[in-house]
Amino acid sequence: MAEDAIPERTLKFLPLRSFIHNDFWHKYAEIKLDIDRLDDSGRAIYGIIALDTGKCTMLEVACSSFNDKYHDESLRGFRCKGILLNHNTLESFRSCDKNMVLRGQASQFYHNLLKQESIQSSADLVYYMLLSFADLKTYRFYHWFAFPVPTEITYRYDDEQPIPSNLDVKLRKSICQFLYQKPIPNEPFFIYHAIKGIKLLVDYIQHHSPDTNFRAEDMEPFYFCFYDPRSDTKSVPVSWHLRQMLTYLVLTSPVLAEQGIKCIRVTGSTPAELQLSLMTIYLPKHVTDVNDLKLWAGWESDRNGKYLPRVTSLNDSMSRESLAGNAVNLNLKLMKWRLIPALNLIAIKQAKCLLLGAGTLGCNVARSLMAWGVSNITIVDYGKVSLSNPIRQSLYRFDDALNGGKTKATTASERLLEINPAAKIVGVDLKIPMPGHPIGQEIAETKDTLDKLIRLIEENDFIYLLTDSRESRWLPTMLGAFYNKHIINAALGFDSYLVMRHGKNEDGYIDTKNDADSSCPAGFRKINSYDLGCYFCNDIVAPGNSMKDRTLDQQNAPAYYRIPKSDPLFREQEPDGLLGIIPHSIRGNIATLQTMVTATERYSNCVACSISVLERYACNKKDFIINVINGTESLETVAGLNQMMSSIFDGNEAKDTLDFDSDLSDDL
Repeated sequence: MAEDAIPERTLKFLPLRSFIHNDFWHKYAEIKLDIDRLDDSGRAIYGIIALDTGKCTMLEVACSSFNDKYHDESLRGFRCKGILLNHNTLESFRSCDKNMVLRGQASQFYHNLLKQESIQSSADLVYYMLLSFADLKTYRFYHWFAFPVPTEITYRYDDEQPIPSNLDVKLRKSICQFLYQKPIPNEPFFIYHAIKGIKLLVDYIQHHSPDTNFRAEDMEPFYFCFYDPRSDTKSVPVSWHLRQMLTYLVLTSPVLAEQGIKCIRVTGSTPAELQLSLMTIYLPKHVTDVNDLKLWAGWESDRNGKYLPRVTSLNDSMSRESLAGNAVNLNLKLMKWRLIPALNLIAIKQAKCLLLGAGTLGCNVARSLMAWGVSNITIVDYGKVSLSNPIRQSLYRFDDALNGGKTKATTASERLLEINPAAKIVGVDLKIPMPGHPIGQEIAETKDTLDKLIRLIEENDFIYLLTDSRESRWLPTMLGAFYNKHIINAALGFDSYLVMRHGKNEDGYIDTKNDADSSCPAGFRKINSYDLGCYFCNDIVAPGNSMKDRTLDQQNAPAYYRIPKSDPLFREQEPDGLLGIIPHSIRGNIATLQTMVTATERYSNCVACSISVLERYACNKKDFIINVINGTESLETVAGLNQMMSSIFDGNEAKDTLDFDSDLSDDL
């Protein structure tokens, strides 16, 4: 080496650092549960190297990193593509061969890159990998960034040199126009040609013919520029991402092998802060196949300088309501992954459910609905908690029954909110008007009650009938049929139970007939969903006061009340549901250990859902209801039961036949 020659030294690089915004993990938690599930093949992410100055080059990822089309023009920087590799277990995250993963991903990246005709942007050369495990139960995220480069390739450089004075002014002007214009070009690497000005790497490098790259060019006016956010431009090492660009040149430009290239480090977030420094970097031998590179480095060290993964916990940044809501959704989504992929959890969550009755059935149905992810529940009841309730009614405690007892609806809603603070639960203290229970002079108050009940039924999608008497179910059944709502009924006898859904016509209450279906076996007939009967379709008398003659043993539900609790999957009325058939009714008998799945056709003379009753309500609304409650208008007459009986029997015979006391359970 000549005495006046500038000594060559090994070029060193300062590793990239990462910064993960919390919303990145929030977004990935959604993607993992809703989209990726058990898929661990990898997901593309996009990070930003800010056009800023600092002690090191920082790559940031946020919730927008999962959107390949998103670009915030207010954020000045270069958008670079990487890959997120998430493991499904913590053990696989810990035990995987990190060096093998790094080498495999780096080789795959360069293979895919060089298969293209050319790069689209020089930001494509800044490649990174995020290895992770997401513990979605505790909201702890284990992660480790890597920026892969081959360790077998080293570079030499000359000390930084001053930029020639005849070049400095023109160079600064060109870079200012290129780098600081809006929108910012996604080019952390570019070429300054002393004659032609700013040029891109794609202008000179084609992947399918590497031997021709730069071959016809005079390299004297070429300056390879790279943006380096480090504020100290007078020192080495340089930023790590320059090493990735140099690796790209080694793989694609054999003409430059073992040659020195002039490189300009560009620093500064604004034209006023622009700083330039010049150095000559000597490239090693050309590498023809990336598979020849066996050793790779690039794992990010932690805050203590150790090469270990990091852990981010989001518990402190999340409200208890969010944690509770996410925990509920987690169990359902994990179940959906393997067992019921087609289950529409969003539809279940958005369903509005009205529970009429907050007793034994009401408490357990509410808990069951919440377990299925329903978050909008309204509970209606008029009673108060008694000392005998807490042992069977799971939402009440002993203290709730003291001093006369708290109202059931309000107390039940408070308990549900304690279970899931993220849910929307409302308790309404309301007495449902019932046939056989005259209202006397309280007409104005009853009309106000009817307005509230009608409004509640109109506002909700699913109506659950869970009251403790037959007559209390008549008005909600009739209103649900009129306003075309899904109605689910559950009732208890001494040793039997019933769960049923009422027929629902999407076009409203219109008279329909079942057409003959050739697919039905001989002796069977198909009943369309809208022709399924309601709770009262098997009755030939209107409901009356069933409570006045109840003995003490008839006022308490038995201990098997958990069996008939309903779930929201009755929402679809197709023959085959996601969990099997959706029956019209399920009748169970504990004594015989039998369960029957039955179907009943809508009765044209039903006292609750027949066309004649619904049309009478459409004409007179609340006056019709009050007349029925007070007994001044006969439901049997409106529904046509009396006329039907008259056509079968003579008057005296019909009277003797119909005047009887039922020995069946009031609830069944």
